[in-house]
Amino acid sequence: MGVPINAQENSDSKYVKALEEVTKIVAWKMRNPIIAVDFVFKLTPYKKIYEEALKVLHAQSREIIEIRRKVLKNDNITRFPENAEFDVRNKHAFLDQILLSEIDGEKIDDEGARQEVDTFMFAGHDTTAAAISFTLYCISEYDNIQEKILEEQKKIFDNDLNKKPTYRDLKQMKYLEMVIKESLRLFPPVPIIGRFITEDCDLGDIHVKKNTSVNINIFHMHRHPELHENPNKFCPERFDMSSAPSQNTFSSIPFSAGPRNCIGQKFAMMEIKITVAEIVKNFKLLPANIQPVLCADLVLKSDNGVHVHLTSRHC
Repeated sequence: MGVPINAQENSDSKYVKALEEVTKIVAWKMRNPIIAVDFVFKLTPYKKIYEEALKVLHAQSREIIEIRRKVLKNDNITRFPENAEFDVRNKHAFLDQILLSEIDGEKIDDEGARQEVDTFMFAGHDTTAAAISFTLYCISEYDNIQEKILEEQKKIFDNDLNKKPTYRDLKQMKYLEMVIKESLRLFPPVPIIGRFITEDCDLGDIHVKKNTSVNINIFHMHRHPELHENPNKFCPERFDMSSAPSQNTFSSIPFSAGPRNCIGQKFAMMEIKITVAEIVKNFKLLPANIQPVLCADLVLKSDNGVHVHLTSRHC
């Protein structure tokens, strides 16, 4: 968004705490069909906690929007040039593009911008962090896979591992992408998604009526033996399209699929690639021999943390 909130330096910030409260309460409502009813939820003390936390989140988003509006105003930027090259837009924060975009000739208002900011800040930070953590855990268990990642990096950067990756470099990280996809298969950051059925349909032998809510258990689907051979084994090569072109597109859906899939999946994949690549280039990962105890709020997490050992490659 182009505005630092320094959440890592201040883990006790109001924003971080509010995010935790909202996440826990929403997850609780999802698991409890009685509490999910608005009338019942209003009778609980969590309703007030939820609303207060939302005020903090929305206030943070509005503050970020206001800061970026002032930056654009001070720089006298009111729109991107027509037919602007990609690199011109790329110099601006994503939020700038929201604030300068138009729908039917009208700029997006503050409330519309706030909703977009909320979506990316709320849905885009914890999920990516979980994906990075579990990917590092997976590769710490397999030295040969880790070395293949490092060799690919050396090849892409011509042995100069201090070079900063470009968009083109990221696209060349084919093996790392396979590793990330396999980690996302075993540890999908969002393990369960919901869909609202808008017309009668058949799912296999099950007839589902219109106006039905359906939950899809991605975590267990990804580990189903009918979809994946040796489903609990970490095997990045299963995503090698040159050797496994017949794999069903929907056998692995960590970002969901169809018209309601994750709007930020390409951006998330770039974030994960950059982070994991930099860590592997600078550290050798070793297993800590502590199995994660999986649990799910809105995002897949580990009750006992995600443990790996790091040894500097530059010692």
